[in-house]
This record gives sequence, C-alpha cells and structure tokens, in this order.
Amino acid sequence: MSTPQPESTLRRALKGSKVLVKRHLQDIAPRETLRARRDHVAVTGAVPELDGIESAMAPHMDRLKPFHTDYCDRIGHPVHAASLELTALVLLLCERLNVQKVVDLGSGFTSWALRDWAKGRDVTVHSVDDSPEWLEKTRSYLAEQDLADERLHVWPEFAAAGFEGAFDLVVHDLGFMDTRFEVLDTVVGLARPGGLVLLDDMHKPDFRDKALAHLEAAGLTAYSLKRITRDRLTRFAYALPIPV
Repeated sequence: MSTPQPESTLRRALKGSKVLVKRHLQDIAPRETLRARRDHVAVTGAVPELDGIESAMAPHMDRLKPFHTDYCDRIGHPVHAASLELTALVLLLCERLNVQKVVDLGSGFTSWALRDWAKGRDVTVHSVDDSPEWLEKTRSYLAEQDLADERLHVWPEFAAAGFEGAFDLVVHDLGFMDTRFEVLDTVVGLARPGGLVLLDDMHKPDFRDKALAHLEAAGLTAYSLKRITRDRLTRFAYALPIPV
C-alpha cells in the first residue's frame, strides 16, 4: 500500500484561492449589496441606538485589538473567533441599550470581552456552546484572564433551562451553520420583548437566505449590518429587533 503524500504547497494555495474567490463573489452579490445599503438607513428606525454607532465603535476596537490578536494566535483560529467589528458592536450596544442580561451563543472571544466589560457593572453574562470541549477552552481562557467562569452552559442543558424571554441582548454564533438554523426559533425566544438578537456569519448566503425567509414567515424583520460589521474575511452580522 502506498503512503499518502502530504498536500503540496501549490495545492494548498489553489484551495485558498478558490475560497477567496468564493468569498469575493458572495461579498459583491447585488441583492445583498442593495439590501445592506437600504438597511443601513432603515435599521436606525427599528433600533435607534444604532444611529451613528460605527464611529463610536472605534475606541472599543482599538482597545480590543491586542487581546483579539493574542486570542487568535493562541486560542481560536481567526475564521472561528468573532471579529473585532462584531465584538465592538456588542459592547457598544450593551452600553447604549443599558443591557442587564446578555447571552453569547458560541463561547469564545466575545465571552471574554463581555465579562471584561461587565466588571463592576450590574450585568449578567451567560456563555453557551454546543461543544463541551470548546466550552472548557473558554473556561480556561477566562481563568487565565482572571475573569469569573460561572454561567457557562452546554447548549442542550441551557435550551431546556427555562431562559425564554430572559435576555436584553442575544448574540447568535452557535456551532456550524446547520445547527445555527435548527436552533433559530429557540434562540429568538431567548430575547425579551423589545430585546435584540444579533445573527453573525450572515455572509453565508445559504444560511442567510433560509434564516431571513424563516424569520419573515414568523412576522419578524432582520436588518443587514454589513456596513458596520463587515470584517477582512467578509463576515458580517444582521440585527433582529424583537417586537414589544
């Protein structure tokens, strides 16, 4: 039996090029580009706290950047770690919305950032993951940073624990995209009336189109935040305000 040969540098480069081309084509898709332009204005009518938020995110991004670099170097790959843009937006929304309870679905860098921001504030942070192994990585990282590691949950237990309508802000970055869609109704139900859900990784058209159609059928409207959350990997988020 022949020994499998390691993948050549050229083959890896070609694969990487295909990924970049795919991301670029998704990024310039006309329908999403138009929607992002429209929603950039419309979303402030639904969530007034987003008005002018892009420029206000800069100080948070500057403060977070060295921590984000260290996290991506040692703990989580940049593709999987939440972007600087999203994390800065989450922290600023916590301030502007006077958030008292927030849940990070898909534990990682944002879980650290939220706990660091919440020190000395009357804010409760929950972190949830569908991977027990990754949740332990988050626990270890929080301990390393001298932050409390309570309220860390595995998804099945959390989903069954009666947190419906409990949160002012929900950040949905849980698991792979199939899982993310399967749990969407439960995730939306975690937010209180008048609360807000942030849906990350909406650059992926298969997930985005299914999620938006599903939410629209339920009478809910999500807004593209591409103009303020798009990162160097072309990832971006949507905002889903929950009716009162």
